[in-house]
Amino acid sequence: MASWISLVGFGLGIMMTSGGLLEPLQHRLRTAVIGEGPPATAASLLGLSPWIVIAAFALLVGFWFLRRPARVAYQGGWTWPVTGLAIGLIALAAWPLSALTGRQFGLSVTEPVYSYMRVALLGQVEALNWASVMWLGIPLGSYVSARWHGEFKWRSPGPQRLLQALGGGVVMGIGAAIGGGCTVGHSLTGFSTLAMSSIAATAGIVAGVWSATLILFGDVLVGRSVRHAERA
Repeated sequence: MASWISLVGFGLGIMMTSGGLLEPLQHRLRTAVIGEGPPATAASLLGLSPWIVIAAFALLVGFWFLRRPARVAYQGGWTWPVTGLAIGLIALAAWPLSALTGRQFGLSVTEPVYSYMRVALLGQVEALNWASVMWLGIPLGSYVSARWHGEFKWRSPGPQRLLQALGGGVVMGIGAAIGGGCTVGHSLTGFSTLAMSSIAATAGIVAGVWSATLILFGDVLVGRSVRHAERA
């Protein structure tokens, strides 16, 4: 339930920033950052072929995989490398499938959530597109997977957790609207094109999640580290 509340907050944050009270802030920040000319990529800044940059990145990631310890599943089901590979293949297929409908982009979550909010709050049915249909597969696929592995059950946290989820969703929606995408639009789709905007957004997302985790769960993480060291 907290995740669904967070999703509602996410949509509200996007609406506030893309057509509501915070739209002037979004316009001002984007105007200050976006320059003239084509979008910069890691390859264009280095003056190299994109395939050279991709090959170098693939070698680094491959070396890191080889150095990693044994891979286990987080909560049952697939291990995270297998899951990541599957998501990567889906993200690759999304480009041509989306292009068949006239939409020149890959996977996205911010866009379809914004579309659903426009339909629900403003009655703008024309906002629905390929991404809107794609998004429906996320909760549906999650439900099927959870049922398949016997992990599905309704969870209803306390009032404080629900308020945190709502507030976090709103902030996440504001950030996604200003940044032009979330972890899916930037880290999966935009990063694959070597777009510097997506690389910078991904770095900011990682830093934000890391910082928030330390602030909210720092004591818990320290306690786990101490217990792990004692067992070792």
